[in-house]
Amino acid sequence: MEIVARKADLVRELQLVQGIVERKNSIPILSNVLLEASADGLQIAATDLDVSLKVVCPAQVVTPGAITLAAKKLYEIVRSLPDSDVHLRVQADAWATIECERSHFRMAGLPREDFPVLPEGRPSGAVEIPAALLKDLIDRTGFAITAEDARYYLAGALLLLSKDGVAMVATDGHRLSYARRAAQLRVGEPQRVLVPRKAVSELLQLLQSEPVAFQQVSNHLVFQVGSRVLASKMIEGQFPAFEKVIEIRGDKRVTLERERLASAVRRVSLLSAERSRAIKVSLSEGQLGLQASSPELGEARETLPTEYTGPAVEIGFNAQYLLDFLGAAGSSTVSLELKDHESQGILRPVVGEDTDAADHRYVVMPMRL
Repeated sequence: MEIVARKADLVRELQLVQGIVERKNSIPILSNVLLEASADGLQIAATDLDVSLKVVCPAQVVTPGAITLAAKKLYEIVRSLPDSDVHLRVQADAWATIECERSHFRMAGLPREDFPVLPEGRPSGAVEIPAALLKDLIDRTGFAITAEDARYYLAGALLLLSKDGVAMVATDGHRLSYARRAAQLRVGEPQRVLVPRKAVSELLQLLQSEPVAFQQVSNHLVFQVGSRVLASKMIEGQFPAFEKVIEIRGDKRVTLERERLASAVRRVSLLSAERSRAIKVSLSEGQLGLQASSPELGEARETLPTEYTGPAVEIGFNAQYLLDFLGAAGSSTVSLELKDHESQGILRPVVGEDTDAADHRYVVMPMRL
């Protein structure tokens, strides 16, 4: 195998696969990327056996062939090279040389035969989803995916496809984020699939302007974005019934400027307990109060003027959970609905202004103070 490629092209594609590679793995081949040269260019692939990514790098292929090389070290080498053409040649016994101007490297690799076979999409039957729409839904929900691997049935985002729209839901058991956008999709029966957290994160890196072709192949989810193909095993588990949760309403509603509320929450939370991040939210006539305290640090208070005229209520929330929503809401104002100190809070962007906001609902559980 022998190829010549521009440094910028190689860096771009190698960077995309870095998140897939397992650096701490008992199977050495999974720390490598597969480089495969053919008439179509240089294909680069990586997998951790659950999620895989294939990308294509423009290259002049002198001699077709394949090799696997250490992913992180190869990326570091190519990134350090001068801005010029990179000449990669595979030698006998799975060794490779990398040359660029006066720089010369020789790397040990592993044979292509040791690399796992990766899932492929079918030639037809994919559902095309606009990239901007999918990115918007991930931005609004991805932060709520649980980080606890033991709760595997929550360790992903639920993707819902129908003829008239796309929705995504994520929860960690303490808060739930739901977003939906209207769209005309060529889909038969409605589809409901659970996309693993890592696949959601990697998919977000691929989304630019090209639409996403999605399909289920056996027990894998396959997303094709241009020449790049991301595949992931499906999560076997039942996502919690979220439909009733997102219909919850509070009888005390207030509308607030998003940036002003976010800044106040951020300031007050500086003196919240580091472990719980708890702050007290007090809604009363004409104002919304925020308070945090910690025996070690002290206390902070701030009030925001409102047009609220109903009964008073106090409730505790995790400040970071509020900030996550406020950072993704996408509107200049948001609504907060409360019932009592034991019931969920509901936040939504106020739609119909200068934003093409999705139907976005955020439910956050209260905290004991």
